[in-house]
Amino acid sequence: MGKLLQPLLLFLKGMGMGMADVVPGVSGGTIALITGIYERLLTAIKSIDQEAVKLILKFELSKFWQHIDGNFLLVLVAGIATSVITLAKVVTYLLEVFPIQLWSFFFGLIIISAILVLRNIKSWSIAKVIF
Repeated sequence: MGKLLQPLLLFLKGMGMGMADVVPGVSGGTIALITGIYERLLTAIKSIDQEAVKLILKFELSKFWQHIDGNFLLVLVAGIATSVITLAKVVTYLLEVFPIQLWSFFFGLIIISAILVLRNIKSWSIAKVIF
């Protein structure tokens, strides 16, 4: 994929996460899982740790930015913020005018995310089924 297309695609994934966050009961994490960025997002968030603080305190900003996967987080958060700011009223309107269709769409996303999680289970056991 082209260098310019990757950030745009990530920005759009962030917008999807932001749109999901606007709907009560739906999580942007579901969108992150469906779009394949969930693991990277968790890794980036976990990297904001003591090492990151040390790098900031030493003013090693370039190393800090790399440590936290700053480009990824910046583009993703920009997409989320853009979506929340611009789509909040649209989603609210859609919830009022087309509630069944919108809830159906998000319910479908939740089903897809469940299927994706189930695909990752390599071996089944009774304990895994219960959990």
